[in-house]
Amino acid sequence: MGVKSVLGDLQIVVERHSDVLRNNALPFRFLVVLRIIGFIVSYLHFARSLLWLHPYQLASIELWRIATSAFCGHNLIDVLWSVWCLHFGTNLVRLNNTNESLLKLYAITQGITTLVIVVFAYLTYIFFDSIKFFYIEPLVGMTPVCAAVMVLMKQFLPDTIVLATPFGRIKYTHLPFLAISVSSILALTKFIYFVSFLQIAIGVQVSWTYLRFYKPHETDEIYGDGSEHFTWASLFPSRTQLFFTLIGKVCFRSLARMGVCKRQVRHVDLNSLQSVAVGINLPALENSAKDSERRRQKALKELNERLNKTRTAEVANYGNWDDEENDEPSSVAVVSPPASNVHSTSRPNTDNDKESMA
Repeated sequence: MGVKSVLGDLQIVVERHSDVLRNNALPFRFLVVLRIIGFIVSYLHFARSLLWLHPYQLASIELWRIATSAFCGHNLIDVLWSVWCLHFGTNLVRLNNTNESLLKLYAITQGITTLVIVVFAYLTYIFFDSIKFFYIEPLVGMTPVCAAVMVLMKQFLPDTIVLATPFGRIKYTHLPFLAISVSSILALTKFIYFVSFLQIAIGVQVSWTYLRFYKPHETDEIYGDGSEHFTWASLFPSRTQLFFTLIGKVCFRSLARMGVCKRQVRHVDLNSLQSVAVGINLPALENSAKDSERRRQKALKELNERLNKTRTAEVANYGNWDDEENDEPSSVAVVSPPASNVHSTSRPNTDNDKESMA
């Protein structure tokens, strides 16, 4: 009973504070704090031996290292970039995403990238007898998450200028390729591990693949982002996009034939389109009918006013006529405008005129 009551209270607390987790940047600030703590404790030997991840350690099923290694690492460049992406970059892309979708993307990118590099390190150890990736260089840091943030920025604001340089303008759409290029230079100059470059390159590919083909939409059953500005070739410079477009088509067709990928099929509901069309056209028809009725009423009012003026003039001019002559109806021809559909009328009495108009 005690455990059930505690779980019930915990569920109430989570439900009450769910809006905070969904709408605020609190989860991402928590990740920033964990990354800074991991940076500090990474200078301790026992923390490195307990929390860091080397690919060979997964053979002994030390699976907790997949999660803890993401917050570790004592490279200052990696820490500053992670803090910037989790703070500024995440606050920017949150305008177009929910906290749940962002955290899901970050977890998928970090986890899949780590597993891919572990497999890569194992294969290089088997076939090339290389111990660099399998034993020496650790898999630490949140560089895959940073790569995912770069891809999200490209998706959300592709044409927005980040920085204007003498060589050209840097836009958000250039950030993924720029991250890969800069990290390759830093890896060659030994400022970062070479495995960090692999984390960024694979992280860009994993996050783009998820956003392009697998991310579900909240309002319908469509998956991914099929827009032209988010193609695989757009990850590269514009002058090389034609070449990479051909490579992308060949790779996608090959994967589709093997059953790894599926072509996107867009379903259009004609009934929903018809209902939308009816919803758009009915107000216009209703306004047109009201306008016609308004013109008709105006024409009737003008007709009655003219008939009254005519009757008043007849009484003034022929007031001395005999009663028999006054009883003879006087004929007044009225020509109505075509739009009003009012016919010519001949009546001496205003009440009868109104009845005939009705």
